[in-house]
Amino acid sequence: MATNMNTTIITDAVHSDPAVLEDNAGMSGKYLIKALDKAVHMQTGAIEGYVSWLRKQHPDRSPAQLQVLIDKHFMRLATGTGAGVGLAAAVPGIGFVTGALAVGAESLVFLDAAAFYTMASAHLRGIDIRHPERRRGLILVVLLGTAGKAIVDAGVGDLSRKNRVPGVAISRFSIGHLMEINGQLLKFAVKEVNKRFRTAWIGKILPFGIGAVLGTMANRKIAKKTVGNAHDSLGPLPTHF
Repeated sequence: MATNMNTTIITDAVHSDPAVLEDNAGMSGKYLIKALDKAVHMQTGAIEGYVSWLRKQHPDRSPAQLQVLIDKHFMRLATGTGAGVGLAAAVPGIGFVTGALAVGAESLVFLDAAAFYTMASAHLRGIDIRHPERRRGLILVVLLGTAGKAIVDAGVGDLSRKNRVPGVAISRFSIGHLMEINGQLLKFAVKEVNKRFRTAWIGKILPFGIGAVLGTMANRKIAKKTVGNAHDSLGPLPTHF
């Protein structure tokens, strides 16, 4: 059953046309592409500096304990942006169009945070994040979860092996091969991000404060899924530094 699902995922991705992907990406899909472009050109020092700062603040904590802190930082940021848009919709005079624009801006903030979170989590595991294409692949795999794993497994050429860690595979692909894999990952990530934010978007623009509650809940759900995907896709943490 899983093989059929994986085959469908990979066939659809291979038949995608990268030249028209951004034009047909939808609002959240376009924000994803922008966030990816920003993340892959982010200075490695900023990511390494964040992890180093956490280590200095908590010198006695293990990598697993620091990952918990990184998870919490990301969850707080994601939940805060969701509530902010919901509260904006409750302010008199802010209408449907303005609320929709706020959600669009929030999508970019969330995706920026998710990209940084993925890079920090990967660096904590010792995964190479220096090359832009490796960054792109890691972020997309975390956003996609199971579908991303299926595409990476196909790129390795062995769908039968169990418990493969996509983050490790991405660190070993040649850059040329990785660019092909990333094109497939991006196709599915655009679809998935549009689907997730479309569902969350409806609740966030509801008036009278209802949107604040639903905005927080929606973003918490998306963020929790992202955290779970990161833990699964990036692999186990080292026991010590």
